Amino acid sequence: MAVGIVGYGAYLPRLRITKKEYQQAWGNCAAGIKEKTVMDFDEDALTMGVEAAKEALKCGINPEKIGIICWASTNPPYQEKMVSGAAAVMLGLREDVIAIEHGQSIRAGSEALLTAWAFLSAGSGRNALVIAADAPRACPRESIEHGLGAGGVAYILGTENLIAEIDGFNSFVSEMLGERFRPAGDNNLRDIGVRAFTFASYNQLVTRALQSLMEKLGRKPSDYNYLVIQEIDGRSAKSVAKKLGFDEEQLAPGLLYEQTGDTGASSALLSLAAVLDQSKPGEKILLAAYGSGAGSMAVSLTVTGAPLKEGRNTVKKQLDENITYLGYAQYLQVKRYI
Repeated sequence: MAVGIVGYGAYLPRLRITKKEYQQAWGNCAAGIKEKTVMDFDEDALTMGVEAAKEALKCGINPEKIGIICWASTNPPYQEKMVSGAAAVMLGLREDVIAIEHGQSIRAGSEALLTAWAFLSAGSGRNALVIAADAPRACPRESIEHGLGAGGVAYILGTENLIAEIDGFNSFVSEMLGERFRPAGDNNLRDIGVRAFTFASYNQLVTRALQSLMEKLGRKPSDYNYLVIQEIDGRSAKSVAKKLGFDEEQLAPGLLYEQTGDTGASSALLSLAAVLDQSKPGEKILLAAYGSGAGSMAVSLTVTGAPLKEGRNTVKKQLDENITYLGYAQYLQVKRYI
């Protein structure tokens, strides 16, 4: 039984801050951004995720037909309280929905996608909703904070009228102490500040996941039209893609970091949404997710139907329209740093 994507939607906040604001405030910008997305005062991971899910539901699926909801975020609005239940009520899902929550890693969004896929593949329902929304935080005095953005994305999975079929996946984990982490009880991310160490971990695990999945499926880079790699900065994804033999044309449609920053658990799936917005039936997509600490996942998809583009609030549209730019002092206020 084929299981895949039947609908999807994204949400990017309208507020932005530019690289120039960081340079003026701190004398530099440690992230490879041009600008990044910023949640407003009245936004959080839950509200962003629900907005993305409303867009996904425009595919025509009745919310009461959704039997599974998988939620993912590293920064939910509560440290202990079910968020998936709140999302289910806000979206009109039925009370007996199977609700699952993923966190602790920015790989969580892709984990949620595969969890939903596994339930449907096992015959547990006909439709599942996956929501990933995030806005990572760090101390504004730390360089890691410069690249942290915000966004949400949602996917509806099913067995009929597919936009894209999931036709393969794998996962790898390791132990990398000192990489990006957040201790219990702390709201801010930390790392040891050694980029070479972070890139070595990212490069090793993402490369392994992608190579192993292509070997498993008997495919090579030229068999794929698009490569989506979770972006933790402005360079690492490009470096891995080049090393594996993918070209810029395959990678470029999914590169969002320069305009959004690191959107955490929603990052890889937001990039996938941007690719689906321009995909055509018969094209193939290879996706890699990464979580510091460390773990990687690779997912292969084949586009089987034309995504609904008419009237949709595409990723590109949200990136380019209705933007409000913040000064650095305004940014600190909106983020509640001051």
